[in-house]
Amino acid sequence: MKLVMLALLVPALAHADDDVTPCAAAVIDPIVTPVRDGQLDAQRGACLRQQLSVGLGAHALIDTPGFHGVLGGGLELGGSLIVAKAHEFSAALTLVDYTFVQNAVNKVGHVGYGPIVLGAAANGSIGRGARAALALRVEVPYTDDQTDTVRSSAQLLGVVSGALAGSIVLHARLGAIGRITSSLGGETARLALVAGTDFAWQLRPRLALHLGGETMAGWDVSVDHFLLRAGVHWRMHGTWRLRAGVGAPLGAERTNAILDVAILVDR
Repeated sequence: MKLVMLALLVPALAHADDDVTPCAAAVIDPIVTPVRDGQLDAQRGACLRQQLSVGLGAHALIDTPGFHGVLGGGLELGGSLIVAKAHEFSAALTLVDYTFVQNAVNKVGHVGYGPIVLGAAANGSIGRGARAALALRVEVPYTDDQTDTVRSSAQLLGVVSGALAGSIVLHARLGAIGRITSSLGGETARLALVAGTDFAWQLRPRLALHLGGETMAGWDVSVDHFLLRAGVHWRMHGTWRLRAGVGAPLGAERTNAILDVAILVDR
């Protein structure tokens, strides 16, 4: 179903209003509510940005009645640079990652760091008022505190962003994520397909509301989850922006909620 939707959206975006440039305002960029560790499945649009960011992410898995589950959060520093107008390079580092686990017997907390994630993207015009991009993000092995395991991950996305009627911009994504983890106990590999859409409604030049959905399939089961998410993107002052969003995975995924709050500075 998602593939059909994406196929229909591309020609529609190609005939969008020629006077609207979807990349002109950074507040239309999607909110980011990843489910996987290391922000492996982080969302993005087709627009390239030159910016610095400080983000706080949190997630919760709660089994009721009583609190049995997992709470976690992390602080991430990131930045991106535009080269030759159509190429973007980025890097991100999780400075602190905290996890708290409680069950009927034990309570355990863990403070860690990492990983480092490197990214690259290239975009171009696909018609009036629409852009398309190919984006790659790679987790660098040996850059987290899990010394007993070696983890390599990657995300490859095709993204389309375009202006629809009035002040509404649509972002559509289709891609894959994968991870290989090795330790003394052996090696495991995972691969999933991801498809999603986000709508950004630019209420004011400095303010946009966001609503989107995303499907992941193949990571644990045939259909892992449908992620429903919403948020706000606000240019607070000058080059400073606030991005905030919440996500709720529905389906086989056990995580109940995801929160993202980030401060970004355009360069």
